[in-house]
Amino acid sequence: MGRSFRDCVEHFPLSIFAMVMGIAGLGLGLRTWGEYGAPAWLGEPVLMFAWMVFFLLAVLFIFKAIRYPAETIIDLRHPVRLNYLAAISISIVLMSMVLQPHEPLPAKGVFALGASFHLIVTILVVNFWMHHARFAITQVNPAWFIPAVGNVLVAIPAVAFGFGEIGWFFFSAGLLFWAMLMTIVFYRILFHEPLPVRVIPTLFILIAPPAVGFIAYVDLTGELDSFARILFFIALFLTILLFTRIRGQAQIPFSLAAWSYTFPLAAMSIALIEMAHLSGVRFYFWTGLALLLCVAVLVLLFLAMTVRAGFRGSFCRAEDP
Repeated sequence: MGRSFRDCVEHFPLSIFAMVMGIAGLGLGLRTWGEYGAPAWLGEPVLMFAWMVFFLLAVLFIFKAIRYPAETIIDLRHPVRLNYLAAISISIVLMSMVLQPHEPLPAKGVFALGASFHLIVTILVVNFWMHHARFAITQVNPAWFIPAVGNVLVAIPAVAFGFGEIGWFFFSAGLLFWAMLMTIVFYRILFHEPLPVRVIPTLFILIAPPAVGFIAYVDLTGELDSFARILFFIALFLTILLFTRIRGQAQIPFSLAAWSYTFPLAAMSIALIEMAHLSGVRFYFWTGLALLLCVAVLVLLFLAMTVRAGFRGSFCRAEDP
């Protein structure tokens, strides 16, 4: 195993919850495909597996917080790792979406927990930004978008559970921070040293806010209007842009940051399938299915590599700053 169980729990990384987001994103993409011709059950085994992974990781995180509170506090005071706390609340919200067709009442409770937790996380993160003495611009990376993505995401199940006003609240907050962070992150990328190689996969997080925002906005309004199209085509442009650099990114050594590819691409595949349904353009549908297939391959590959890295003890040491 390489390192002790104690070391693994003490240095349990918040960023590992991106794995839940990726697996759940794939399952929800398959479920969406099932609404338009595929077998309806296709995404359910994947979503059940996402629940199992979430439960396991949640238990390990709670154990770490109880047994090693000092190490947990270090994570919550770190300018990059803190943003991954939102991956936990996002995972809870995603689990409510998984449950909703099968157990609506318990799913509503899970949603309330996830949305409340995400609001707390957002306020915690924004307060940290506002009252921190000074950030170095090099500490900024696309992981800062994760809380914004979560706010936009909350709007989707909020509509399904009948909480339209709550959906608009979270959607608006998500757009606010997306707009601000987009400027800051691009300033950092354009005018300062390049992103460290290990975090380059997080660039794909840029796709998530407009892709999830498109799905949420259409759910909130019930129509495909001009603003919905703007969100969709922003997401599509960013996807095309980032795919032009995919060959170089494929050479980056595996780390948990690689899971940053999965959820944004799954969200984009769902957006494409939804856009095909709303616009009648079949090209979007087949492009969405092709992208969903890519996500499935990535999830299987990253699962195998994560398990192998776990047995080697790669996650049983302190994360890089």
